[in-house]
Formats: sequence, C-alpha cells, structure tokens
Amino acid sequence: MKQKHLESYLSSLPNRVFTNPKIELEQYPTSVHLTSSIVLTALSKHDAGPGTSVLDLGCGVGMLGLGFALVNSDAVYLIDCDHEALALAKENVDYLMEEELVGTSCSGAEGDGGCMSVEIIAAKVKYLRQSGSGGGGRGGGRGGRGRGRAQKCGAKESTLSSRMDLNVDDGIPLPSKVVDTVITNPPFGTKNNEGIDVQFLRTAIRLARRAVYSFHKTSTRPYLIKLLGSWGLNVEVVAEMKFDIQNMYRFHKQKVKDIDVDLIRVFWEVEGGVEGFGVGDENESMNGEPYSLTNFPGEGDDCGM
Repeated sequence: MKQKHLESYLSSLPNRVFTNPKIELEQYPTSVHLTSSIVLTALSKHDAGPGTSVLDLGCGVGMLGLGFALVNSDAVYLIDCDHEALALAKENVDYLMEEELVGTSCSGAEGDGGCMSVEIIAAKVKYLRQSGSGGGGRGGGRGGRGRGRAQKCGAKESTLSSRMDLNVDDGIPLPSKVVDTVITNPPFGTKNNEGIDVQFLRTAIRLARRAVYSFHKTSTRPYLIKLLGSWGLNVEVVAEMKFDIQNMYRFHKQKVKDIDVDLIRVFWEVEGGVEGFGVGDENESMNGEPYSLTNFPGEGDDCGM
C-alpha cells in the first residue's frame, strides 16, 4: 500500500484526537503521517501485514493499531486503561467495519482481504518506580528518516531469566509471546512516574514473539541500548523524528514545542520470542494454537498514576 493511500484511510477515521486528554497519562494525538510511516516501516521488515498479529499497548484512540489493521495484519489488539479513549477507539473500529475495511466479511483496503479481527481490551500497565530512564514530554509527532542503525546487544554467559525479574505482575492479563509484534507509544515519565516508558517496553517485549516498536526520547538512547544489551536483545533505531507538542494543556506556554524522539525496534532471533522471556510454557499456547485474547478481557484499573 502506498503511504498516501494509508494516510487517506487514517484521515477518514472519526476520532483522531482525544476529546478529553488526560495529562497524567501524557495523552497526545499521533499524527496520520507518523502513523503511516511507522506501519510501512514494520511492513517492510515483515513485522506486520498478512500472517501477523499486532498489539497496540497504550493505544489511545487506536491510530497506530488501526494503521496495522489497514495493511491486512490478521489480528490487531488495542489496549489502554482510559475508558473514554477506548470508547473513541471503538467508534473508529466500528467505522472501519462499516466501510468493510476490517472484520470477518471485509474486502480490505486493497480488495484482497483484510484484517479479520480488531479487539479492544481495557488494562493498565502497572507503574513500578525505577531510576535511570530519564523523563521528558511527547506529542503528535512527524515522521523522520530512519537511520537503520542495528546494534547487536547480547550477553552470552547468563540467561535472560537470570538478568530480569520475570515474575513481576505488569498489569496486563495476557500470556507471554501472545502476538507477533507490539507497538507502543508510552508515557515518557514526566508526571512523577519516571521509568514508566521502560515498564511499557518490558511489558511489550514479554507479549511479543517477533519484534517491538517503541518511542523514546533521543536523550535516553544510550541508557536504553545498554539496558536492552543487558537483557540480551537486539535493538536498532529505525527513525529519528521531532514530536510536535501542541498547546493542549493549561500549563503549556508555547504554541508548539518539538521533542527529539527515537523509534526503536527491539527484535530477537529465537523463534517464538526471547528465550526465557516469559511467565512459563503453560502461558504460551494451547495445543499448538495461539491463545484467543478474547479469553482475557481485562477490566483495567483506574488510570491515575
């Protein structure tokens, strides 16, 4: 699919911004151009499209996740703790179903079959305070040109499970390695929640079998590369961009402020996900088939950090 066509579909969604943005959740809209750039990057790396499942962690109104649905990923899951945002996301899903762009009877954006299922789940990533990840702000964003710098980060002597506490409840009621790819645009940790971006990243890695795409302040890049290396993972910066923080909240003084942001791709070479990065074999599959996420609806907690 050409980028202009994907942007056209995304622009037709009835809800592209938050009607009642919550600063404690660092909610800012994701632009159509940025969304399309990310989706097509993942598509080019075979992390999205037919034969894949994608989960949008902290989906807001669903722009990113629905972008993956429009390029015919088999199944897409939208997770957020804000019920108002999820109601807007549901309206977006309903619109795409009415247009027969997603759903069991859809013809897809290009007429050759589309995403069969888009599911919405209310759940909240638990905030476990940690130091060293840095803080910042975020906003709608505009896509940048990817530098394609892959970095092999691996520690050979110890297993991942020995380097991480895998028994911590992260608040997301889903099995490990439940989807192929996770996309997340996490809070950057500006509202007395420093390190929440790393917690989102940790949870995303637990849930994915193939790859994770995640946004982080460019200033945190050295820390993240070192951290992911200590976890035995591969990471590449696939794009550098400016996030446009619009004047949305009363404390904003400037009309627009740009923040330097990286889109990173975390990936691994062990088929089925990172070896040792999971809760246990009993959570991976049932009779060789993937879990149905409908078994884990998740009521979610209150969204206050």
